Amino acid sequence: MTVDFRPSELWEPDTRRDPHAFYARVRVAGRPVPQFDPAGNRLWIVARYADVLHGLQHPAIGHELPGHQVAGLPVAHQPSEAERIAARQLIQLDPPDHTRLRRLVSTAFTARTVARLETWIAGVAADLVARACRLGRFDAVADLADPLPVNVIAQLVGVPEEDRARFRAWSATIVSAADHDGSATLAFAAYIDELAARRRADPQDDLLSELVALETQGDSLDRDELVAMVQLLLIAGQETTVDVIVNGIRLLLTHPEQWHDLLADPSLASAVVEETLRFRGPVEIVPPRYTFRDVDIAGDTIPAFERVGLSLWGANRDPSVFSHPDTFDIHRTDVRRHIAFGHGIHFCLGAALGRLEARIMLDCIARELRDLRLAVDPAELDAFRLHHGALPLRIA
Repeated sequence: MTVDFRPSELWEPDTRRDPHAFYARVRVAGRPVPQFDPAGNRLWIVARYADVLHGLQHPAIGHELPGHQVAGLPVAHQPSEAERIAARQLIQLDPPDHTRLRRLVSTAFTARTVARLETWIAGVAADLVARACRLGRFDAVADLADPLPVNVIAQLVGVPEEDRARFRAWSATIVSAADHDGSATLAFAAYIDELAARRRADPQDDLLSELVALETQGDSLDRDELVAMVQLLLIAGQETTVDVIVNGIRLLLTHPEQWHDLLADPSLASAVVEETLRFRGPVEIVPPRYTFRDVDIAGDTIPAFERVGLSLWGANRDPSVFSHPDTFDIHRTDVRRHIAFGHGIHFCLGAALGRLEARIMLDCIARELRDLRLAVDPAELDAFRLHHGALPLRIA
């Protein structure tokens, strides 16, 4: 079927208000669709479930361009310290470096290890919910969703409690792309250098101590890799979990029948998390990857050394996989097929932890904040969230 697209349609204001309609048209087109981002770079959008899975596993699609290019930059380019750190993040690497680095931190995020944190996480969530209840009017982001993952990830890594506000500020700056001069990354790196030195001198029961201990075992991270790993864990661990919790609350309160079902049975919190991930997960398009050669997807060819935009939002609303995909339904039986955490070697390292945190928070909210309401007109909700990054709530 012939479907026409404007060159930068994905970034147009009308599309940003309803990107799912755009991805539906890409699925109907049945081919990769070229789009030009605001910087003028071409990105081939892929949105059908089967095609996205194919792209996520394709051996000729990856993050590091071979030979004369690295991550799209000429070899002659001398990267700054901030660029070096960004380039060593796990999500920017391919095997063998990706395999080595992921193995070094994977034990901290196994389902068994994460399960040991459940009681402690539940205590943090309960304290946040109790405080929100006392306030009466509060914000889902600042008062519930944001403090939980920053404390959990910081606890895992070994960041002292008195330093966690600084970590949140650095994370917010870097994620928002506001770190134009790299100053937040450099401040973060200097702090990790200092904290790592303290852990070498006085090891603790935390991930950073484990990572610096590897230096004496011949299987270590270099300085940029260490900073990049901690930065990624803190940023990804915070931002994605915040997104799931806030969207879960928003979707429940704008779908009253689903909210009432959760109130009647808080054990449905896990189902709410999975459907939120499918319906509106934290990652719209996986970090852009590149074709290492001409690659065939959906019967079309993406030329070598081009960027590929594999849309998780598009895949998770594919009607060939999910029944009534544009309906938010916490009772759906096909939800576990979603790929909100990616697939293959880049499957989200912290998926089990993120699921646990979101489930505990939503369960606690359903038990303790039964009269929860939106504190903004539902008709204005999307615009409010877009401009303010907040979700005002109140206890009726």
